Amino acid sequence: MSAAKYNLTIDQGSDFSLTLNVKEDGVNKNLDGWNARGSIRETLEGAEVDAFDFTDSTFDAAGNLVMKLSHNETTLINAGNYYYDVEIFNTSTDKATRIIQGKITVTRQVTR
Repeated sequence: MSAAKYNLTIDQGSDFSLTLNVKEDGVNKNLDGWNARGSIRETLEGAEVDAFDFTDSTFDAAGNLVMKLSHNETTLINAGNYYYDVEIFNTSTDKATRIIQGKITVTRQVTR
């Protein structure tokens, strides 16, 4: 399974959420026993600017995963362009797969 390429726009100061339905060979991937991690960076080699929250995500046979940032988190990200990716990993089988990647544009918040 290769990572999907999807560019995102995040409004600074707003809650952000994107639900992913993870499929493998056209079938929902059973995510029982899997976890997820994702980072946002200004450059591919740069320091992490923020990380996606997956704590309330559904990791199940339906393959659902929710990428989230709170309005408090997005307020702290400077307007501009960034890179991100998300991977799922299973510690019991020692497997990891990048599922989505791309660029993020953070739009400037006017009301503060």
